[in-house]
Amino acid sequence: MNFWLQVYNLGVDEKTHKPSATFEFDIVNIATNKPVVQKMESTDTMGNVGEQVTLQKSIASANLQPGTYRIEIKVNDNISKQTIDPSATFAVE
Repeated sequence: MNFWLQVYNLGVDEKTHKPSATFEFDIVNIATNKPVVQKMESTDTMGNVGEQVTLQKSIASANLQPGTYRIEIKVNDNISKQTIDPSATFAVE
């Protein structure tokens, strides 16, 4: 299973000319309301990033039991102090 999200207009540090943001990924089993996958990334560990970042992840669907899940992505912009948290529901059959 692949998913991606484009994040625009990240704040840029005036000294380093780089953004500073964290990205939290959670896949939650809707039936139990418990996370089954949790990952976190930071612009500090990513390569060449700017005001726009494309997040791209792959997860083996074999690791997920049949059921309905919600993917939650939380983006924290450490410079502008803004947060977004989009989510989407999907099913594994």
